[in-house]
Amino acid sequence: MTDIAKNVEKFYLSIKNVENHRYKSWEHCYNFFIKTRNKKLDSDKLELAQLHLAFYLASWGMYRGSSFVLQKDYTIFKKIINEIFKKKYADLWEVEKNISKKDELNVLFSELYLSLEKILKEIRKSVQKHPDFNGSEKRFLKDSDRISPTLITKIILGTIGCIPAYDRFFIEGLGMKGIQKKFNSKKSFLQMIKFYLENKKEFDNLSKKLKGYPLMKILDMYFWIEGYEKLNKL
Repeated sequence: MTDIAKNVEKFYLSIKNVENHRYKSWEHCYNFFIKTRNKKLDSDKLELAQLHLAFYLASWGMYRGSSFVLQKDYTIFKKIINEIFKKKYADLWEVEKNISKKDELNVLFSELYLSLEKILKEIRKSVQKHPDFNGSEKRFLKDSDRISPTLITKIILGTIGCIPAYDRFFIEGLGMKGIQKKFNSKKSFLQMIKFYLENKKEFDNLSKKLKGYPLMKILDMYFWIEGYEKLNKL
């Protein structure tokens, strides 16, 4: 078994072998969005979409005490969901099928990323203005700060599934393979596509085994294990 298959299956089995594992929240969220994206987004579906996204993010560590999204309820994600479902992002939902258009996908991804960042900055600003938040948590809420790439990429991974989640272990794993560690959509996205194409047969075999898991989620699992094992050996 290759390192790619070994890492991915290790991550996958660690979730599947534990009943109600918190990481399964990604599956529930992503599957809901995949099934909903071509349907009319009525009020009931929008409500469910917001709940799925909020609970998935909480399960994946995005509602820690220093997070500004913690200070709001799940309905803050309405604008984000409406943005994600815009028709102009259609090709991002099927990265594998559109892989030959990687440069166009990169432009689309960059546009989506910046749009979500803008919306999240608006949410953070509303938290800053709230009278209940005048205490020590203000040190986490600076206008000049960018929104964490971890938060934005986890939102995208849980909905469209067109980019891995740039958390600590994943980033470390990227560096081990010479891929841009610091988040930069223009470089990282294309470098990951290149890595996939260089190992296409292995990743395609894994895609067949892990039905319902998009390419970028499988890449996420592979690099996460790489980084996790390295950092836990130090």
